[in-house]
Amino acid sequence: MGKIKLFTNRFFSKDESIIFYSILLINIVFLFATRFYPSLDGPAHLYNSNLIKHLVLKNEFIGDFYQINTLPIPNWTSHFLLASFGMFLPSWLSEKSLLILYVCGMALSFRFLIKTLKPENLVLSIFIFPFIYSFLFHLGFYNYSLSFIFFFLTLTFWVRYYKNNHWSLYLMIGLLLFATYFSNILTYAFLGITLGSTIFLFEAEAHPFMGKDYLRSIGKRIVRLTLGSLPSLLLLFSFFRLVTFPDSTEQYASNELIKWINDVRSLIVFSYSKEEIITEQFFHILVFLFLLGLVLKQNKIRLKTYYPDARQAIAYFSVLLSVVLFFLLPDGSSAGMMSDRLSLMFFILFMILVITQPLPVRVQTLISLIIVFLHLMLLAKHTVTIDELNHRALSIHQTAEHIESNSVILPINLSDNWLVPHFSNYLGVDKPLVILENYEVAVGWFPVRWNPRSPHVQLGEKQSVNGLTWHQNHDGSAQRQIDYIFIYGNLSKRENGQWQELNEIITSSYTLTYQSKDKYIELYRRNF
Repeated sequence: MGKIKLFTNRFFSKDESIIFYSILLINIVFLFATRFYPSLDGPAHLYNSNLIKHLVLKNEFIGDFYQINTLPIPNWTSHFLLASFGMFLPSWLSEKSLLILYVCGMALSFRFLIKTLKPENLVLSIFIFPFIYSFLFHLGFYNYSLSFIFFFLTLTFWVRYYKNNHWSLYLMIGLLLFATYFSNILTYAFLGITLGSTIFLFEAEAHPFMGKDYLRSIGKRIVRLTLGSLPSLLLLFSFFRLVTFPDSTEQYASNELIKWINDVRSLIVFSYSKEEIITEQFFHILVFLFLLGLVLKQNKIRLKTYYPDARQAIAYFSVLLSVVLFFLLPDGSSAGMMSDRLSLMFFILFMILVITQPLPVRVQTLISLIIVFLHLMLLAKHTVTIDELNHRALSIHQTAEHIESNSVILPINLSDNWLVPHFSNYLGVDKPLVILENYEVAVGWFPVRWNPRSPHVQLGEKQSVNGLTWHQNHDGSAQRQIDYIFIYGNLSKRENGQWQELNEIITSSYTLTYQSKDKYIELYRRNF
């Protein structure tokens, strides 16, 4: 028994990289289980990235309807990567490339950070894997998800080279903050706050607390950090001056938010009741490790064997701030879903705080095994739904073979599935098409927007049908008819009286040109 424990401890303390990279490989293979990795907003990101490609390549038809947003918006990272990959790869492989980059980037950057802050706890860096597949990631919040890579990398470089205090450090931090800004503003703000709070911690190690040297050194550091961050700060001020968010006071009750924390709502994606049994264990483990670390720390203080390290406290202030904002900020504030964003931010920061505590090797070994097991269970549960969504995504994508390039499509979503409202965008991920369901071009904080001189789009002589509206440009000098009507979901709903007007238009002016075998999709082409 003693030999087994010795082997296990040695394996996880010295050769833990084998386990870490094996789990990373499993996660990469998991991405290839389906052709597409469907999410709520993912199809829209793929489609608009294809629009960016065609705008760059000067496609006149696409240019008549869309243009690249010249505002310094913070949602460029995923679109830039997808558009770049799309120059030489099909959409499904562009998406795979982005997701591989994301999964590897999250895992390796977090591991790099833990190795810098607490190398003896490196085995616990495996804790990042379940949080890679967050609820927001499955909603298609790719830019927010990618922003944590820059968050981890920035903190790592800051901690590693803080004592050098060389101009190159602030240049590197400035570049990383610049990249973080173009990914997500919330992460950018928390990163700036975390960097600022570490100055107070690290300078307290070098100078008497609140002495003249301490305050002077803090002032110099803050000035240099501000100067290094100036380009991204100017972009931030410009963005808030030019972009207006909807004003909403929608907010969850406190007891609901407490349940979110306990259940780790950030990791529940498809079925709350089935997944919370697994996800809540992650919070309980984090709390256990946090309390254990406090107890061990107190024992060492009594024995006078504890030596404080500012690196182990860099996340304290940010964790507290994330909790306060989580309970105070309305969910509908800013770009919306603020509670979900802050919930994930809290867990990422809390995880850093917990893992950087002094913890016994044997405890780390056991916890690592449990985390791996729970993570793989959660992946297995997600696989079933992702496979079903992929089937729908493929059906829609294949329908594009029956649509001519440079066409205008009106999508009608009759599905009861809350995850598929933007699935019509799969039609345009490999073709230059104008799909009239495109939320990104309307909100103002994405890379593509409507061309103010775009044609006035009509369905016959109508500008709306059955309460369904689409982008209208009454000032447009040209008019354009809708070329195709694309209907997907529960097609039997068309028999309801509310769709009578649409049915009459289809009967008189359109011809059925394609129907999927499972009768999930119908495509109608305008009679010429």
